[in-house]
Amino acid sequence: MPKRNKQKVKEAVMTPDDGTRERALRTAERLFAERGYNGVSVRELAAAADVNIASIAYHFDNKEGLLSEVYRRHCEPMIRERLQGLEAALRLRGKARIGAIIEAFVRPALKQIEDAEGQTFIRLRAVLSGENSELLEKLVAENFDQSSKAFINALCECLPALSRTDVCWRFHFLLGTIYYTAAGPHRIYAFSNHTCDPSDNEAVIRQLVPFMTQAFLAPAEAPHAKARRPR
Repeated sequence: MPKRNKQKVKEAVMTPDDGTRERALRTAERLFAERGYNGVSVRELAAAADVNIASIAYHFDNKEGLLSEVYRRHCEPMIRERLQGLEAALRLRGKARIGAIIEAFVRPALKQIEDAEGQTFIRLRAVLSGENSELLEKLVAENFDQSSKAFINALCECLPALSRTDVCWRFHFLLGTIYYTAAGPHRIYAFSNHTCDPSDNEAVIRQLVPFMTQAFLAPAEAPHAKARRPR
């Protein structure tokens, strides 16, 4: 938006008790999770949040900017906690270090299950995955690529017998485990006859961290011998 036009919008929408930005964010997160990104117009968002469209343009530029901010404000605290945990884990040695690295990555993500806002964000990610995977990939890359590389680098250093490709595959499987545990907890709760409760984060961590630690410690697969051509 040109600087002069943005200043006009600012003068039109800002008030001494301005709370439009927070209302817009909370409303957008709820509506996107319920109806999808494509299922909600900026006009509908503005009406539901009791703000004018100009204020959304001022604070977020457009609908994608609004979604990006919804995503960022959930991711930043998680990433900060992960990196603090990683720093502590790197002071350990041996197998304990690997387990601590995995726990530092897992624990902040699972904390989202504990509160309503976190559950709404989990639903939002699931909806975006089915509706607009390209946009989701962009948001994930913008928010997580740098911190994920820090964890991959740390695991590569701990596991010199594995190639970086091996570590990346195992890290990918770790991501899938976290995502499914958060997004599909009803399945294990049902087929375990309610003895496995994914809402109990400490129980999940007690099972998940040793399991994934052993997965990362497993030897690399031997390369397949090339098949001989028939003579």
